[in-house]
Amino acid sequence: MEINSINSLTPITLSKVQEVLTSNKITQSQKTKFVRHYRTEIQQAVDVKLSGTEFKWIMGKRPLQKFKPIRNSFTKRGDKIMLAQMLGIEPAEVNDYIENVTETLQDLDKLAFLPKDKLDAIKTYVYRHGSRDDIVEFLDYELKTSTDILKTLYRTLDYHTDGLADYFIRPIHRMSNKTLIKLYNVIDKNLKNARNNGCVSEEQYNEVARSALIRIYQIQNNSKLINAIKTYKVLK
Repeated sequence: MEINSINSLTPITLSKVQEVLTSNKITQSQKTKFVRHYRTEIQQAVDVKLSGTEFKWIMGKRPLQKFKPIRNSFTKRGDKIMLAQMLGIEPAEVNDYIENVTETLQDLDKLAFLPKDKLDAIKTYVYRHGSRDDIVEFLDYELKTSTDILKTLYRTLDYHTDGLADYFIRPIHRMSNKTLIKLYNVIDKNLKNARNNGCVSEEQYNEVARSALIRIYQIQNNSKLINAIKTYKVLK
């Protein structure tokens, strides 16, 4: 698909959104412009609204006080100290250490030096305090190495699992269009690999790829949920 054909895509459908986001002939910048330009139409196509039942469930179970900026800064400091102790490094070295790990996630052989418990500890820290780019890399690694990609994907896209959804529920971690595109490309790539390797069927690939796209847009556009969190912070 060429970029000049994007302007003729209307009406916007879920299939057309998938086609644009997974195209190898369109740059990331062009995809971002597409998502921004057709924001309203895309939201209508993927139905980003949370159901009333899901909203009540999230608000009822989530310990919202963790979203207090001051408290969270102390939590992050404590988490960094504990991670540093586990890795045998100084707290000031944690960020550089995580950066080095994320840079080598693409080459699985280079991670042989890192025991699973330490990698899991880093992943937990990243999904709480990491950068958006770190999240993309770790999601890619998780899906690539999972023995059950569908279970891993469903889990990280659900709330209260310390995964992707919980990371982006925090107002400080709002998902940009650029990150949305990166996340979906990672999911679609790994689902296609699983399909090609016979781990999932063609029907499963089509169904999960579509539902994952919808879910990512829901996570990005949870304005009702984000506003409720902000209101809670003000009232507290």
